[in-house]
Amino acid sequence: MKKKVLAVTGIRSEYDILFPIIEYLRKSKEFEVKLVVSSAHLSDFHGNTINKIRLDGFVIADKIDCLLSTDRKTQRPKGVGLLIYALTQTVEREKPDFLFVVGDREESIATTIVGNYMNILTVHLGGGDPVWGNADDPIRMSASKLAHLHFTTTMEYAKNLSNLSEDDFRIHFSGTPGLTNIKNTPPLSVEQLSEYLDFDISDGQYIVFIKHPLSSEVLEASRQMKIALEALEIFCEKYDFKVVASYPNTDPGAYEILKVIKQFESKKFIKFNKTLPRLQFVNLMRNTKALAGNSSMGILEGSFYKLPVVNIGNRQQGRLNAGNVVFVSYDKKLIVGALKKAVFDSSYRKLVQELDCPYGNGDAPEKIFNILSQIDPKSNKWLIKSKLC
Repeated sequence: MKKKVLAVTGIRSEYDILFPIIEYLRKSKEFEVKLVVSSAHLSDFHGNTINKIRLDGFVIADKIDCLLSTDRKTQRPKGVGLLIYALTQTVEREKPDFLFVVGDREESIATTIVGNYMNILTVHLGGGDPVWGNADDPIRMSASKLAHLHFTTTMEYAKNLSNLSEDDFRIHFSGTPGLTNIKNTPPLSVEQLSEYLDFDISDGQYIVFIKHPLSSEVLEASRQMKIALEALEIFCEKYDFKVVASYPNTDPGAYEILKVIKQFESKKFIKFNKTLPRLQFVNLMRNTKALAGNSSMGILEGSFYKLPVVNIGNRQQGRLNAGNVVFVSYDKKLIVGALKKAVFDSSYRKLVQELDCPYGNGDAPEKIFNILSQIDPKSNKWLIKSKLC
């Protein structure tokens, strides 16, 4: 009989990390995989990315609406409450052997709480990874203490979990599965990307920009976004560059960022996208001269792409930097200077090309499969924690 995995996902970026794992498990003869789809996946504004999950052919066990349309700080705790309530019913009905969840968002804490109370072996990917100044950081650590099995994206983060008094037999270094997506995505030319985007980047002279709010600086979200976009405009006008940009995530502060985007989206130097398919997005990253903003992609996958990254502000501080990420404050002159170095400094770009990626080599799905296939999910070895502090 196949072991049943119920994976929980709430946003496109997280699903892209989850996808190569559940795809590998689904193709095996040992696992049955179903998904619980929630939050931004069900939002018209965020592109109804549940449709991508359907196209990928996964069985959707349940859809859970838990994304509140507000920029207030009540959004996320209320959403977690809704998700716990509904997911409990789903788990009771589906009776999975494993719950699987990624990262540090609402889905991670809700899933690990439900798994802990219902004695379902809960697998957490991405524990031990610190994120400075963000409400997600203690959520990630709390999810790690509640989860029964850990797959970490670096060896350093595995050590962090051990320092949290997690049993060593529960902790495994897998690397980030996002690298698997990069390896498996076929190439597109910049001409094909230009046609898809309806935005001419055929000369390859462009930067990708992804910026999200930071929970500890939410009142500054609008001002910070305006400074970043003004700096990009200065750089593009001076050096004849363009910018391909993504909308922010759903965290508080996102609505203020969107107001600033409205002021810039008619400008010729920049093209904003609510969401992009994996094929187009991966190839944008392969061909861009640099990544700017504050996305975790710069940290996790940037060194694998051999890509210079300009991280603006404090988001991503404290995470393991392979050496391809330069942090700058919200100062237009500093941002423009960092972009100039990232794009035009040949010695720096050569250094980035030679960096090793500490986040794995793209074989995370196989590593995770090999561990899960050996586990008896009903064993008290997994369900009862002897080391709690």
